Amino acid sequence: MTIEIASNEAGRLLKHLAGPGCYGLISPLGCGRIALFRTLNGTSLGAGYVSAETVRVLEAEGVVSWSKDMKPPRLGLTPSASGAPAVEAAQSVPKVPPAPAMDDRESPLLWLYRRPGRDGRPQISSEEFAAGERFRADITLAGMLPRVTMNWDAAFTPEQAAAGPRDVAGSSDTALAARQRVRLACDRLGPELSGLAIDICGFLKGLDLVEKERRWPPRSAKVVLRVALAALVTHYGLDRRGQKPGLRSWQAEGARPSEFPVSG
Repeated sequence: MTIEIASNEAGRLLKHLAGPGCYGLISPLGCGRIALFRTLNGTSLGAGYVSAETVRVLEAEGVVSWSKDMKPPRLGLTPSASGAPAVEAAQSVPKVPPAPAMDDRESPLLWLYRRPGRDGRPQISSEEFAAGERFRADITLAGMLPRVTMNWDAAFTPEQAAAGPRDVAGSSDTALAARQRVRLACDRLGPELSGLAIDICGFLKGLDLVEKERRWPPRSAKVVLRVALAALVTHYGLDRRGQKPGLRSWQAEGARPSEFPVSG
């Protein structure tokens, strides 16, 4: 590593650690580097890497240190080094408003639920988020999503080794029950809304991708998604959580005879 690259990396590290909710961890990939993270709305987002050599140099200068009260230890600025020239130079750089960050690992529903709208409230309600997650869980249990990992069961079941749809008759009772629940939910949504719900909740497609594939105008997928989620909330009975349990009667008053009728 040249002196110029090391200096640039040290400045980038100090600038990162000077931000709120920013820290470093030893890379979980075992590559010997230090992974940088920032906390946004309670979610840790990756912010790149720096070499362990750069951290050791700054640690020897007393500018950065590892916290000993957390597991795993986190890298941060040393409190006594807040006035150091290197730290002040990193903090004096004009801060550009950060672009909205999105973690690719999050589902679109979680993204909408955690990001507030213009009114300061989540873009989808708790009931809508729960309904979408329940629908996604049923799709996963039903085995309707393509396999993204090695199918080790294929070594013991040759009929499953070839490409193509799985044998429905060989599915477990759990998968069959989940498929039944998905079918009922799709019947409630209808063909258009069910396709959208499967794309976003099941395949985790982003709203922009859905609008591009369906040639919809911008920001229209979120409106249609909320209509689908509202239908799922009603389908799963999540809108009746606050109601008191008990029997209901639709009979008119006086339709049921009294136990002891009054004699004339």
